[in-house]
Amino acid sequence: MKKAPIQPIQVVSKVVGDLEQSKINKEKIKAELILSCIKNEPESFLPLLMSINVQTEFPNKKGFYQFFKNMLNCAHESSEGELTLKIEKSILVEDRQSVNYCFYDNFHKYSRLTIEVKESDNLISLGIMPF
Repeated sequence: MKKAPIQPIQVVSKVVGDLEQSKINKEKIKAELILSCIKNEPESFLPLLMSINVQTEFPNKKGFYQFFKNMLNCAHESSEGELTLKIEKSILVEDRQSVNYCFYDNFHKYSRLTIEVKESDNLISLGIMPF
């Protein structure tokens, strides 16, 4: 029995379907980022980090994840009490689509961890402030 040839529309339809499944809602990405930071569970954010909807300022996502994990652990070790989130406008970047997710503890004046979040269309770009 001879197989029917695959039609171009079927190929395009499958590719678009696969792409749609790999797209993740920006709100879900941001919520999981916040939860992983507050709970000190960087591994819970890893699947969303690998999404096509997320970019980093690092050369690759693996490098970003290692730095994120280390910075998050240091933030929790040096904190007194739980971390809480304050979303602040970036004073270093004039881009209106960029904000800083600043995680503060109950004692220190400055944030324990700051993540720069920039949104555009269906894309989120992440950067971590080194101190």
